Amino acid sequence: MNLKTFLLAVVAFGAAAPAAAANCAAFFERKKITIVVPFKPGGGFDGYARALAPVLQQHTGARVSVANMPGANGAVGMRAIAAAPPDSLMLGVFDLRDLVAARLADETLPAVSDFTVLGSFGTVSGVWAAREGGVSLDAAAPLTVGLSTGIVPRVQLPAMLLGREVTIVRGFGGMTDRWLALLRGDVDIVDGSHDSIARLISGAPGTKSLLALSSGPIAAHPGTPHLAGQGGVVDQRTRQLDAATRRSRMDLAGLAADLSASERTVSVASKAQPALRACLEQSVAYAIHSDALRESAKQQKLALEPTRAADVKKKLAQIEAAVARNLPLLKRLAATSGAGS
Repeated sequence: MNLKTFLLAVVAFGAAAPAAAANCAAFFERKKITIVVPFKPGGGFDGYARALAPVLQQHTGARVSVANMPGANGAVGMRAIAAAPPDSLMLGVFDLRDLVAARLADETLPAVSDFTVLGSFGTVSGVWAAREGGVSLDAAAPLTVGLSTGIVPRVQLPAMLLGREVTIVRGFGGMTDRWLALLRGDVDIVDGSHDSIARLISGAPGTKSLLALSSGPIAAHPGTPHLAGQGGVVDQRTRQLDAATRRSRMDLAGLAADLSASERTVSVASKAQPALRACLEQSVAYAIHSDALRESAKQQKLALEPTRAADVKKKLAQIEAAVARNLPLLKRLAATSGAGS
């Protein structure tokens, strides 16, 4: 497919406001697009970026490469993407919801408004995993958990709603280290996206999903109680409370579910030239929804449920508004966990 035909198809697809094919061709001709992943190679975001790169290259004609920029729980790479020059063809593949949570502890991080969403590979809810015969949701003892990104919404806020204290263990290099700590019994729970937790559980007899950080049941974790929404744990535990308190708890549970979900987003610096942003949004939208990417994701066992950029932006705005309404509480929780919240 040539670039002109590709762009016409994208316009029909309903992505960004159409840019002239000739202008987009000028942006991409003999250019290099760099997809930055703010984490080490081998993780989920890295997998999506590497699946996207050849498809984007085929459709735009530009050379496309993936660059890993790990450090400070993703902050190094996120700062680099936000600071890219206006004419830079630098994209980022990371979770803007994680950025909302991380800014509770570090307001020097880029804001969500510093990025323009180009599309999303999909959204997956978070899950707590535990050892069989280990901790119970009904117990009262403190929960020991390995420090991760998003510790406030994924651990501290759900634990508060369950009436549980949290003891944080630091020093883990990533999800693999935290999972090994769970198997050794060094921590009680490990949090992660429901698909990654499902894969880990399938290869580790004696482990189970303990709680879905979602507003409804998750098919990949049948029988696992969910935190928010109708029939959820918070719903069941607040039925005897007064209406105002119950509503507040339910709203907080919904916020925890929203912030705990992983949104596998593709974004660019918001200061990028408007015409360049339009061309990139069209290109990324087409690539994410293409059969070629779907086949690549299937081969790599990556879940792919593309979300339009407009829908991602709308959801992020709702989440940021909910965070603003509950900022004093969330700041207190962030202060108790320190850096990396």
